[in-house]
This record gives sequence, structure tokens and C-alpha cells, in this order.
Amino acid sequence: MAIEAIVGDDGLIHIRDTEQPEVVAVTTPAKWDAFVKGVKAGEFDHFVAGVEVDA
Repeated sequence: MAIEAIVGDDGLIHIRDTEQPEVVAVTTPAKWDAFVKGVKAGEFDHFVAGVEVDA
């Protein structure tokens, strides 16, 4: 699974899972920026605590 995010012609961020490319979530650049900052700061780490990932 991979996540793709692009800036659309409308200036919004379009996000999709490569396994289900027909399903697209759309958000504003400000909300996307806040999400990315939260990921980098570890705000969502508790969702994957104890989960093993194959490299």
C-alpha cells in the first residue's frame, strides 16, 4: 500500500491509496500542512504502537 498526494489544478490536496485509486480524499493545503507537521512531531505514533512492519 502506498499513499499519493498531489496538488490539483484547483489548488487543493488530493490524496489516494494506490490500491484504490478511484477513492480520493481532498483537503486544503493548510490542513495538509498541519497533518504533515503532526506526523513529523509523532502525534499519531500511538496508532501504530506495537505494530511490526515488514521492511
